[in-house]
Amino acid sequence: MILNPDHITIAVADAGPAIDFFALLGFRKDHVAIIDGGLPARYMGMPDMKAQHITLALEGADPQFEIQLLEFEPTPGADPGAHPTNLRRRGFNHLAFRVDDLEATTAHLVASSVTVLSDEMNYVNRKLRLFEGPEGITVELVQRDS
Repeated sequence: MILNPDHITIAVADAGPAIDFFALLGFRKDHVAIIDGGLPARYMGMPDMKAQHITLALEGADPQFEIQLLEFEPTPGADPGAHPTNLRRRGFNHLAFRVDDLEATTAHLVASSVTVLSDEMNYVNRKLRLFEGPEGITVELVQRDS
């Protein structure tokens, strides 16, 4: 039986901007590991994989929730397909985080030059807003009505 989300992994060309972005949302670096072949690479089906594996943990989350960043060496080329923020494409669509104050969190992200992708929307007893995250992923903030 599933208990709760544990982590999401995002492949990035440069971990620095991704670490900075997720820090704005309360994630802190937990640990960094270097994958240079070996068991982790075989587990992922890439026996020759070389990457930095950076775990960011959401402060105060119980149970713990992590964003795991993979910075491959060498950096893979850009996907020639649809831009990741195109919510009509198949596959991964967006990552959503629950917040207690959507307006304050939006102001915090905008002040840090994060790109807003939508106006605020009220939908099924919650306020929603989309932002562009690292590597062009779409991040949604959700404030649920009490």
